[in-house]
Amino acid sequence: MSIYSKFKLNYFNRLVLIVNIVVLLVAYCVYLNQVFTPSEIPYLNFISIGFPIIFVILLLFLAYWLFFSWRHFLVILVLTAGLIYPIYLSYPLFQFNKVKDTTSDLSVLTYNVHGFKEEGTKELLIDNKADIMLLQEAREGQQKRLKNNDFKDYYVEFYDLLTFYSKYPIIETNEIKVEDTELNGKAAYADIDLGNDTIRLINVYLEPMYIDKALVKDIIESDNTQQAEISSRKVELKLVKGMQKHQKQLDAIKPFISKSRYPVILGTDLNSTPASYEYQYLNDYLYDSFIAVGKGNATTFHGFKFPIRIDYLFHSKHFKPVEGKVIRKKFSDHYPVSVKYKISE
Repeated sequence: MSIYSKFKLNYFNRLVLIVNIVVLLVAYCVYLNQVFTPSEIPYLNFISIGFPIIFVILLLFLAYWLFFSWRHFLVILVLTAGLIYPIYLSYPLFQFNKVKDTTSDLSVLTYNVHGFKEEGTKELLIDNKADIMLLQEAREGQQKRLKNNDFKDYYVEFYDLLTFYSKYPIIETNEIKVEDTELNGKAAYADIDLGNDTIRLINVYLEPMYIDKALVKDIIESDNTQQAEISSRKVELKLVKGMQKHQKQLDAIKPFISKSRYPVILGTDLNSTPASYEYQYLNDYLYDSFIAVGKGNATTFHGFKFPIRIDYLFHSKHFKPVEGKVIRKKFSDHYPVSVKYKISE
């Protein structure tokens, strides 16, 4: 019996195989986000948004082949293996790095507080105080009680939607500006004196996409094809515009990382998933802190009832993460990310 005959399929399964290969090719295009910018090919970055769904579809294909043809299952399993890493960045179910250090020198928390709209957000911060807290969507006027009472022993800096809280003196700080008059995203840095070391904190809120739940609901539930197309086009334009603004912001932030005299910790609401251009951009200069020490479900945004990971702490090689967690308390539409670090001597 020839090898061909062993892999021979009926017409229906041939069609299933063709569709499976097409989905695989689309999924692998996510790696092209490391090559092309949103200004060049923005639609590649769309794949990063839907990548968890694509991966689930590929798992369903694997289940199908396991039932109908174990030979094809093995082939498709090998072809799918290269897509495990992008999904692992959102769902690191296993921790491959052994953390020997149990003590830390510095604790850092990043959190999009959603304007403190939900009751309990401030209490969450009080209950999870860290040495450094980087907040997004947090205006100065919303934090008078925190600043004057619960965090009165902290040094604090405000930049519109961004807040720095530090137990250590802030010796230099400024906004990171982008030449875009329509930009709503924000970034700022603060150099802090730890006593024996000086480090740089960068707080980033990348441009929001402004895709509300109503717009998504219109696409899913619309009985009118034309109306669904109009809503889909609106989402498409918002995503393209937002991604291109992200590129401008990241280009402005880059020198504050690459040319910094000090080790860097960057906390961000990236408004982008780990398979995105934005994540890969930062990962070229810094390390993903949670992935280094955390495990389990790393997703941080639950606003659309489909969990995605868009909030991160990144660090330079001067730091060694020893503990990381996502605090799963639904007061904001985001979850806080908390990491403890050991500082290299």
